Amino acid sequence: MAKIEDFKAKDFMSERLPHASQDDTVSDAIGLMRKHGLDEIPVVEKDEVIGIISDDTFIEKRHLPFSTKLRHVMSRPPKVNEDDSIVKVSEMLLSSDYRGVPVISEKGDYVGFISRNDITRIVPEIEEFKKTKVNEFMTPSPSTITEHEKIGKAKAMMKRLDVRVLPVVDKYGKLSGMVGIRDIIEETHLPVERQEKGERTGEKDSPFKDLEVRSVMAEPPITTRTDSKIRSAAKKMVKNDVSSLVALEDDDIKGILTQFDLIEIITSFREEDHVYVQITGLHERPEVYDDMYDIIQGYLQKMNKVLKPLVLNVHVVTHQTEGEQTKHSVRLRLSTDHGMFYAKKFDWNIMRALDEGMESLRRRVFEKKEKRLDTKKHPKYQKLI
Repeated sequence: MAKIEDFKAKDFMSERLPHASQDDTVSDAIGLMRKHGLDEIPVVEKDEVIGIISDDTFIEKRHLPFSTKLRHVMSRPPKVNEDDSIVKVSEMLLSSDYRGVPVISEKGDYVGFISRNDITRIVPEIEEFKKTKVNEFMTPSPSTITEHEKIGKAKAMMKRLDVRVLPVVDKYGKLSGMVGIRDIIEETHLPVERQEKGERTGEKDSPFKDLEVRSVMAEPPITTRTDSKIRSAAKKMVKNDVSSLVALEDDDIKGILTQFDLIEIITSFREEDHVYVQITGLHERPEVYDDMYDIIQGYLQKMNKVLKPLVLNVHVVTHQTEGEQTKHSVRLRLSTDHGMFYAKKFDWNIMRALDEGMESLRRRVFEKKEKRLDTKKHPKYQKLI
């Protein structure tokens, strides 16, 4: 085992992945990703990474012609140097929302690739995680879907919640499987014939529209216990090649731990004094983000008096529109040096929802402080110290 600061990108990166060129087609990229089970592939020219293709590209653009050249759909990848720390790499993955990034040498050559799987594989070797438990960083009370629900609802839930996997429950509410966006894609994204002029296709006309979740879910589900160590949970993810574990207590679902959570935990070890804030799910003018950050910073300063905020994730979901008004839900997840805090608020006004959500976090932070003080005043605690 070693300190987290000792791990560099070159210590845990994978070898160079199969890659594409900018003149390859969408069909070429999909075939390459399916063949090797990849979420992303780099686009390389003359040993230099010039872009990256993610399966999200094809999820968001369902009707993208297979003959489209990758140069027209690739994105600019974040650059990770082989000497960058695991904390910096994790922050890069968190901010870019990619599940993998290419690693570049000092000369600028493509030398390797780091995915969430690679970071998960190294977690059991990090000394700081020796005593950390699943219940400290899992997301509590995760949303679930029943076996007989349609896959269209599962996809909609994943998009709304900004997740890629959902626990599946039977009619008694007991965990029976897991369904991921990749399970749905592999089952329903089959080669299609060329459309005739004027012909349109969509989910409403899809032969898979009535497919039930139970027909594509993975079973049995891979689980962990809420009191298990993070290191053990990471080993289980790697061994079973899964990105999420459902945390159970007496067969009841209590939470879910994902590779994203592990990335977030590692990012919290940043040396900077300011809190890492990520806002997702929102596409607004820059001034809207500025107003949101002003609200957030005010509350973080208050909370900083009783504990150290490390990472704040804010996810905004648009639910419906009435006239010109749009209702929002704001989900907040705050990582601190005393564990995780969560809040969720609904409102027609996004700033009011954010303000109420941050106030809810503040109250929970101060409540935890009071509980710590009460514990220290307890006679049994006094005997221990």
